[in-house]
This record gives sequence, structure tokens and C-alpha cells, in this order.
Amino acid sequence: MKRSPTRLTVEDLRVVAAWVEQNSAQLPEPVRAFWALHRAYLTTEGAARKPFDSAWRELRRALGITPSSEKRPSGALLAAVPPGPSSKGKSAGEKLEERLERSERLGDWHDGLGQRHHAHAKHLRERLAKMPAQQDPHVERVEDIELTPDQKAEAAAAGRRFVEHLIEGNGVDPAFTSVNETLMPGGAVLATEERVALAVETPEDLADANVVKTMVEERERYDFAVTVRRITLEVDKKIVVDAEGQRHVLTASTTAYGPPRYSVTWSALATLAIMVGQFAVPLNRLGTMLSTAGKRFTASMLSRMLHYVAVRLVPIYLELAAQLADSEVLAGDDTSSRVVEVSRYFAQNERDDGKSESPPWAAYRTTAAAQESLRRCEQLRCARLRCRADGDRDAKRTAAESPTLGMLIGRQFTFESPRRNGDGPKRSLNTTVVSGRSAAADPRSLIVWYRSHLGGCGNLFEALLARRNPRARRVVLQGDLSATNLVTAPELHKRFDIRSIGCTSHARRPFANYEHEDPDNCAFMLHLFLGLAIHEQRLDVHGRNRENILAVRGHESRKTWRQILELAKDMTKTWSPATKLGAGAAYIIKHFDKLTAYLDDPRLEYTNNMRERMLRTEKLIEGSSMFRRSLEGRFALDVIRTVLQTAVAGGVPVHEYVVAVLRADQDEIINYPSRFTPRAWAAARTSAEDTATLAP
Repeated sequence: MKRSPTRLTVEDLRVVAAWVEQNSAQLPEPVRAFWALHRAYLTTEGAARKPFDSAWRELRRALGITPSSEKRPSGALLAAVPPGPSSKGKSAGEKLEERLERSERLGDWHDGLGQRHHAHAKHLRERLAKMPAQQDPHVERVEDIELTPDQKAEAAAAGRRFVEHLIEGNGVDPAFTSVNETLMPGGAVLATEERVALAVETPEDLADANVVKTMVEERERYDFAVTVRRITLEVDKKIVVDAEGQRHVLTASTTAYGPPRYSVTWSALATLAIMVGQFAVPLNRLGTMLSTAGKRFTASMLSRMLHYVAVRLVPIYLELAAQLADSEVLAGDDTSSRVVEVSRYFAQNERDDGKSESPPWAAYRTTAAAQESLRRCEQLRCARLRCRADGDRDAKRTAAESPTLGMLIGRQFTFESPRRNGDGPKRSLNTTVVSGRSAAADPRSLIVWYRSHLGGCGNLFEALLARRNPRARRVVLQGDLSATNLVTAPELHKRFDIRSIGCTSHARRPFANYEHEDPDNCAFMLHLFLGLAIHEQRLDVHGRNRENILAVRGHESRKTWRQILELAKDMTKTWSPATKLGAGAAYIIKHFDKLTAYLDDPRLEYTNNMRERMLRTEKLIEGSSMFRRSLEGRFALDVIRTVLQTAVAGGVPVHEYVVAVLRADQDEIINYPSRFTPRAWAAARTSAEDTATLAP
């Protein structure tokens, strides 16, 4: 039988400590180091749990072990903050009081824990100063540091002051409301309702009983299924002879159901666009799921349908870009893309020592090339129409008659950006997303615009600014402040007053990624960034307006940023700029003004997280289907995703909107694209509903 180990008493621990102290000179160096780590709890009178936990934690760190309970949660910064009590069933006054109480409690908690971190950091610096003598190797946990009554009172006062700043102003101002845009919105599916009356079946033994009361109780059941519905259209056709004896075939139009030469409905095309563009479902998988015994859908068939939708939406896509260019604030980010057509060309070009034929994007590598390609397409189309008019039905086309998406987009936006050092064009294919409000005071006017190109976010910023109204001189650009995100064109700086600002999350990231290298300082730094997130989240909860935004940011957030700067300066004394933590601290010091620019401007966001979320679909595609085969397919995704995500930001019913646009006359969309943007369509729809309501 296994015998449990004997627990040592306090006197036993004291004897062990005395023996090690007397014989330490004869002990090997590793044993002495181990003893120094454990001496604290061997010599402690009474409870030894706290120093033991500290030694246990240091041992885990040395071994690189992090228990799952201590791992930093993924997702939102506030995921680690425990949620407040449920507000279900409470009155409006009770909910308001609860929000105020939670805000005060969070302010008190964050300030108090911040003081503990500050004391812990001070203790660390003192320990480092005494390192040669190894006089005090033990440092207690941050949570174990006791605050003085004055410090507790100061933390409580900070919580109350935070609440006072949150309730400043005259309630919610829609102009400063944050855009709660989601990557995969609800309501993208078609929902129907059905009511079924279920009658009671009376047992035989109660057949003669009197019914005293009849009640109806509502219970809900949800049914969902992937359904392929076959619609057989009986198309009426007539052969008529006119007065001159010419025969004509008249056919009933099927336009109400779907596009010509496609065996799907408008609704099916909209569903396909949402499934692929919004939810990143691979075409192969989708084709397998939709195929039935009577109809097989292949990836190539679905790809052609998706391309058709994108071509229909291109005018709206370019109109959204024109409106985006005039936004007061432009925020952007990019991520690498994988397209087989591009990587195959570059690989072949390297094998041929740069002597390969023109790249697949030669027809639209620049705006001039795209315009010339469109001109040739128009000439070919006119020539073919003349051949048909002359009865020459065997005339062959020598080139594509219809312009490609690359040409249609490339006539306004260069695909291939030059390197800034003049050493030829760029070779990195990126998908860039830029967002901004077309109406500064309306959060639902947000435009989310995607573009895949050989270049970076800075190149797309420059392309948009080149189309900007010269009278709108002031513009704010938000990004991660890397060289590829900056606007460097001298002519644009002459035309516009360009102000670049940073992203709090980008400044925070090195300390989260490399926390294991300096757990104490990084924990303090991350706690400070958590405070900034709390400030913004509570502003959203209480409702934003100019006064409370400036009050919270001007006091609580600015105080936190001063602490961040102080800690960053301290870390540069320990960490070299060549290290990740040293570079992260230097980044904060160098770009402090750009990182804190949002404190004085209530229009600005404190992070660029929304753009990063909007690029997450690219990672979903990379994980599911790995790549796109052609640039044309890549551009189709850009167009569709831009229109869908902008509709989501505007609170527009996505499926209904896409169906309505596809049903509309294409010439009208080309000539008046501003009427068909998600925001314009929603306004016209609301106006039509109001008119119908007022009609007698």
C-alpha cells in the first residue's frame, strides 16, 4: 500500500532551513540556487502558502509551463473581465443604476490593481539594483500586495470620478456612436413564420366531461434545412407573321425569375453571394451540398454565377470608392493573398531569368492599360455587331469581347504599384480593406471597401486620395504606422492636410505575444491597455456624446497613457531595440503623439480592430480552400464582399437588397450607381414604405 508523505511541522521546516544555512558553502551551485528560491516559505512563521505559490509560479515559468487557467483568453480585450449581473426583468431605472454601479466598480478595480502593479514594478527595480548581492530574490505576487487605506480611498474616488465623466453631456449623440459591425451578421438567411393550431384529443373516459375553460398556449419550434427547389417555367411561345410576311418568334420573358442563360433564380444568386462572399464557404463544398439527383452544381458553375453577380455590382463598387474617398477619416489594413495565377507567373519568370511573357494582369496593370483594354473590347464588340448585321454569323472573335473585372476596376485603380525606391513594380499580392463614413454624422453610412492588388495599404490610400474632392483638405488616416501604410506622394501632401494616427491594439500586441519573456512588466503593460478598453466599452454602454468622450479620454485615458509611456521608457532600459519587447516599447515612445491623437478627437477610434476583423475572412478562405485560382475570381470576391459588408454596416437586409439590385435594370445601375448603394437603397425603401402608409 502506498504511504502518504509525512507533513512537516513549522519546527521541522525551521530545522531544515538551519541545516541548509550551516552547510550552504559545501552545497553545489544549483542546490544553493534552488535553496534561495525555497528559503522564503521554509523560514516563514505561520502560513507559508503565499511564498510557496510564488516559488511554484517561478518554477513553472522556468519550465515554460502555463496552466490553462492562467492562459490569456483570446478574442476581445475585455474577455478577462467578469460579466456583470443579468439585467433581465429589470426596469429602465434599475438598469441605469446597475450600469453606473458597474462602471464605478470597474474604475475602482482597475485603478487599485494598477497601483499594485506600480508597486510591484517598483519592487522589481529595487531588486534589480540589489542583484549582485542576491539579498532578496523573492518578489510577492501583484495580487498579494496590500494597498494602504489612502490608496484604497484614491481608487474608490477614481471609480466615482470615472462615472461622473461617463454621464456628462446630453445623452446619446448618433454622430459618435460606434459602428457595431459584425463579420457574419445575423438575418442573412430567409426566415418565414407559420402558425399551426393543435387541437386537444379528448380521452375516451373524459368524452362526456364538461369543458370549463379553453386556453391557448403558444410554444415555438424552429425548423431549418438546406432546400433546393426546382421551378418549372412553362414559357409561352408564339410564331407570328407581320404584314410583310416576315415570321417572328415571341417568347414570354423569364426575367422575373432569374437572369437569361442561367438556370437559377435571383434569390439563389443572392444566397450564393452571401455564402461565399460573407461566410467564405468553398465553392467545391457548396456545390457538393447543393447537388441533387436531378441537378449537379459544380465549382466552375458556381464560380461563373458568382462572377455574373460581381459584374452586376461593379458600378456600385466603384461608386462606393468615390464616396469613400471624401470621408473625413479613412482607416485601413491589409493582409497577404494567395492566387495561383500570380504565384505561378512569378515562379515561371524566375526560372526564365525574367524573360517570361507579359503577366496575366498586363491588360490592367495600370489605369492607362485598363482604359486601352476597354477601348479594344468596345471596338471588338462593335465589329461583331456589324458582322451580325451583315449576316456573317461565322465571324470569329480574336479576343475577349466582354471586359473583365480587372479592366473595369483597373481603369480607376492601378493594380500594380511601383516600389518606392524605383526598383520596378511590387510583387506582393495583398488584399486591403479601407473604411470610412460617407456622412460623418451617420454611423450607418460606413463604407467597407476591399481591393486586391500588388501593393500595400498606403498605395490604396494614395489611390483614394487622388480621387478626393480638393475642397475636403483635412483627412485623417489610421493604420499601424508601418512604412507601407503611409502616404508619401508629395503632390497629395500639397493638396491635402494629411494626419496619420496609430492603433492602440498594434502597440499592445508585442507585450501580449512575448509576455513570457518579461511576465511582470508585460502584465502591467497589458493591464494598462485593458484600462483603455474599459474606458471605451463603458462609453458605448452609457452612450457616447462629445462631452463624455472628451471627459473620459481627457482624464482617465490620458492618465493611463502617461503610465504606459513611463513603463515603456523603463522597459527600454532592460530590453534592447533588437528584441521584440524593446522594439514594442520604442514604438510607443516614438509614436506616442500619433497613438494618443484620438484622445482629443471624439470622431476617432482608439483601435483599428474593425479593419482587422474585416480581413479575417481571408484567413477563413486560406484555411478552407487555401487559395483562389485566378485574379478574376479574387476581384469578384472583393466586389461582392464590399457591397455585402457595407450593407451590413448600414443595417440593410442583405439578401433582400442584393435581390433588388440584381432585378434592377443594368443600364440604370451603370448610369446612376449612387441610387443603388446600400444606404441609398434603404432610404428609398423607407420612403416608399412611408408613402404607402400615408396613402388613403
